[in-house]
Amino acid sequence: MLLSTSYVFPFVAASDLREGAVKNPILTATSCITLLITLAASPARTQQTPPNLSDLVKSSVDAVVLIVVNDENGKSIAEGSGFIISPDGKIVTNHHVVGGAHSATVKLNNGAFFPVEGIVADDPDHDLAIIKVPGKNLPTLTLANSDKISVGDHVLAIGSPLGLENSATDGIISALREDSKGRSWIQTTAPSSHGNSGGPLLLMDGKVVGVLTWKASEGENLNFAVPSKSIPPLLAESTVRPLGSTAKPDSPASPMLVGEKVWTSLTTGRDYKIRTDGDYIYVEWILPAALQSTAAFTRVELKKSGDKWIGKARSLLPYEYKSSYFDFWKTGQTMGTANVNWCRLEVDLEIDKLSDARIEGQAQNFASFDAKKCKPGKLEWKPFTWIPK
Repeated sequence: MLLSTSYVFPFVAASDLREGAVKNPILTATSCITLLITLAASPARTQQTPPNLSDLVKSSVDAVVLIVVNDENGKSIAEGSGFIISPDGKIVTNHHVVGGAHSATVKLNNGAFFPVEGIVADDPDHDLAIIKVPGKNLPTLTLANSDKISVGDHVLAIGSPLGLENSATDGIISALREDSKGRSWIQTTAPSSHGNSGGPLLLMDGKVVGVLTWKASEGENLNFAVPSKSIPPLLAESTVRPLGSTAKPDSPASPMLVGEKVWTSLTTGRDYKIRTDGDYIYVEWILPAALQSTAAFTRVELKKSGDKWIGKARSLLPYEYKSSYFDFWKTGQTMGTANVNWCRLEVDLEIDKLSDARIEGQAQNFASFDAKKCKPGKLEWKPFTWIPK
């Protein structure tokens, strides 16, 4: 039940040719010959040598690491990526990767393992953290100036998606965005998956321009990175705090949500009210204005089961079957009732990562829906991410 958004960009038409421009055919022919000679002698901008991605990967991959996070029982609960920023073992990653860790291990490309000594600095608002391992003369990456990048710049992402270490993908910077809190994001077409979080987004000179953080589950190639300009303030910190002392009661074994709070979905932009009660988590979608005076609702009840919370999302929503999918509440417009059918739906949902800065899980979604029969198409599991509003 997630929505995607399309963007249409304007284009500029070529200038019209002026009538009567050719008055002296001999002069015109000579000019054309001169022009051809000039063009032949000039370097063609469209034939620039493409970057050697193989060389770029080889020169960068040794500084990219796999991070394995463990709970208080030593059980692995998450994996993520990171990159070494200093020879003595400082590593940049995402806050949501290590924020709830009681212990963690870092694996380098050469097969070496290092225990994580602790967290040097973290910034939950920008989803960044600096961790420390006991290293010396380690390979490093250099930060780029993220204020000087442009849409269309070629970029390379390296990380461990789904635990597949040092996977490399390339793409372009597709947009530079700012959210409602004023935080900057780099949107990129370089594909990423769970496990890429914390990995570097590199320019073609090998410098890090961003830290891969999240992706939109609806649509293709909608991946986002924190700009590198947010990292230097964290590098000024030097005190190492042991992971056990920084782990809040926010690991999958102990939810920290007390009272009711509002969270926002990074994939759909919707707001949710979330609260906990013992082993239960309750979620309610905050309806758009067009539905607030109706009987519509979407509510979720999840119960703790091992390291996860598993439950059902139940909803009663109006579907217009002579217009676009979910048009009633998607647009927020009021419409007549002739072509509307109220449908009750129930899908499975689970939360597998819960912290004070981020909630991650997956839910069943459908890309098509028969509004007349209230029958969804094929159900598929899609990941979601919520952050505090």
